[in-house]
Amino acid sequence: MEKKKFKKRYIVIGIVALLILGAVISFINSKKSAIVVVQTAQVTSGTIENILSISGTVQSAESKSYFSEVTAPIDKINVKVGDKVKKGDLLYTFDQEALDLAQKNAELAITQAKGSYSALYSPVGNADRKYAQGMNAQQINDRLDAITAEIDAIKNKITEKQDRMNRTLTDLNKVLADYNENGTSDAAENYNHYDRKAKDGNEMYLQTQNAIAEVQYALQHDPELEAWNNQITALQEETSHLSSAKAAQLNPGTVQSSKAQLESTQMNQEDTLSKIEAAKAGVTADFNGVITAIPANVVDGATVASGTNILTMSNLDDVQVSIQVSKSDLPKISVGQKVDVTINNKPYQGEISKVSGTATKNANGVAVVDTVIKVTNPDSDIILGVEAGNKIHAEKAENTIVLPYEYILTDSTGDYVYVVENGLVTRKDVTIGISNSTEAEIVEGLTAGDEVISSDTSILVEGMPVQVQNF
Repeated sequence: MEKKKFKKRYIVIGIVALLILGAVISFINSKKSAIVVVQTAQVTSGTIENILSISGTVQSAESKSYFSEVTAPIDKINVKVGDKVKKGDLLYTFDQEALDLAQKNAELAITQAKGSYSALYSPVGNADRKYAQGMNAQQINDRLDAITAEIDAIKNKITEKQDRMNRTLTDLNKVLADYNENGTSDAAENYNHYDRKAKDGNEMYLQTQNAIAEVQYALQHDPELEAWNNQITALQEETSHLSSAKAAQLNPGTVQSSKAQLESTQMNQEDTLSKIEAAKAGVTADFNGVITAIPANVVDGATVASGTNILTMSNLDDVQVSIQVSKSDLPKISVGQKVDVTINNKPYQGEISKVSGTATKNANGVAVVDTVIKVTNPDSDIILGVEAGNKIHAEKAENTIVLPYEYILTDSTGDYVYVVENGLVTRKDVTIGISNSTEAEIVEGLTAGDEVISSDTSILVEGMPVQVQNF
């Protein structure tokens, strides 16, 4: 009994299903056969642009920290954090007396280094080194020994000759003494007649005196003795030069070290002098900017060491806006695209100057790409750190087919539109290119002149006869 009821129930369900299916088919056929009034829009070429709106933060593309080039007290800090300055404005100055003292110390250091180096090359030493040019220390010593021996030999000759002359002088003096003792000379003077013997004795006496005088003169003026003495003098002078040259000879390592020390001192101190000279005029701004930081210990009167950070300023002539682009918008942007920038309700022009090659996570954990917009017409009204509105002129296509988005349908197979061909609804698959919130570019599937159904398409099916009625 239960089995009969079960079979009967399925029969009833089957009959109902057949009736429903028949009704649907009948409805579809009736729709196909019915004439529906539609409106169409003719496909034409136009322009489409995708503008992305992304906010960002105003920044300076260039920030410079000013470091002290000298060690000196600060005389005056002329700015404070937040001040806007123009290129050439005086930022801070140093104490002039301290700079003068530092300048003198640097000059003295150079003078001292030059003096130490010059001491190795005194004028006398230079002359003597030239005198002994080509001789090493051993050769100089050998020559000095040879000169000593030569001088000794000459002195021996002088002594030997002077001894001979002195012996001759002694002998002559004895002869003269004998004449004086025998009175030969006196007797010759007391006789009025000329005795031959007295006369001879007198002549001998005079000759002896002359000989003595000649020997005495020779001891003082003998040409050979003078030549030997002159030779000794020349050899002694050579000895002096060679000894000086030997003492003036320099160790190559000492010379190299001293020269390097001089060059190092000159280079460092001349650099110091250049920096001191520049510091005397004070430090000025390199560009139009705003002061962003001054350390707490940098105040008037504080002594700062070379390399101390005095202040930091950002460039107002080189301004950019930092934005973060989502993964979906990334394919739409590229370097060089124009941007409408709004800062403090004031419009500026900009362009994308950099797109990072890596993504980061924002505060919500979403992957974003850091992108930089360069403001091409900055002015002094810009305030760093504020939010800026940006409209990026991303993708753009001209002389292309553009349709309102509501004309385009989508199903599991892709995008399509309905057109009217020979009075019937016809489906045309399309490929979408650039799109924005209201329009889309059709890159494939349609040609200019096609009539796209623009009215309600919810009741339309492909093949349905329609009547076009445009108002």
